[in-house]
Amino acid sequence: MGDSDTIELWSPVFLTDHEDAAETTASTCSLDRSVWIALMNRREDSRRLFAKIDYEDKVLYIALGSYTDYPLNHSEYSRLILPQWALDILSATGTGDIATVTWLTEEAFPPATRIVLRPHDSAFYHSDAKEELELALTRIGVLQKGQTILVSIQCLGDYPMSFDVVDLEPANIVLADGEEVVMEFEASLDQPPEEPVPRPGTPIPESDFTSMVPTTPPPTIGGRTTGGTNRYMTDGRPWNPYRDT
Repeated sequence: MGDSDTIELWSPVFLTDHEDAAETTASTCSLDRSVWIALMNRREDSRRLFAKIDYEDKVLYIALGSYTDYPLNHSEYSRLILPQWALDILSATGTGDIATVTWLTEEAFPPATRIVLRPHDSAFYHSDAKEELELALTRIGVLQKGQTILVSIQCLGDYPMSFDVVDLEPANIVLADGEEVVMEFEASLDQPPEEPVPRPGTPIPESDFTSMVPTTPPPTIGGRTTGGTNRYMTDGRPWNPYRDT
């Protein structure tokens, strides 16, 4: 579609029915009923729509869900309801922040072939939540490298768990419901880092200190070096040519 609109960003806590807030906007964004119907009539087919939200220096892609019934809107701009994790990515307050939204279809994003996530809580590894997480990613629709998403894990009592999107292939922004996606997980943030293995000390060989003692050269007399082999007399005394025998 590629249509852009100026819009207000709101938190789901301002929904008329607070019990529906988490269910209708946990993974997707939503619009007022009249605006949602008008947008659906503008699209050319039944393909899923995604919002590209530009707010200050931040950009977020998120799937469009159903409509919501807000109290009467007195503003000149339409209201876009975002889950809290999306507001956190944009650093928005969720109280009517003015942003620009561009509506795109799923053809704007390459299907994911590899997704690497890092859970914030190690409880994820003690549950059978992988299939549940894959369904949640399909609902979210588009993932961006470096963002943090929030997913409610039903097998953990609907515990809301954050995941960092560490890496994606084949691009930094992908459609999360690819047919053949390799899911990988890094160690959770609450796991202490592995202590480095101490390096063994370098053994110091025993030195032969006698080899380090400098040798004294033989004395010289009149420029002539003395020395030679030691000679002994028959009675064992050292031979002295200057001594009378």
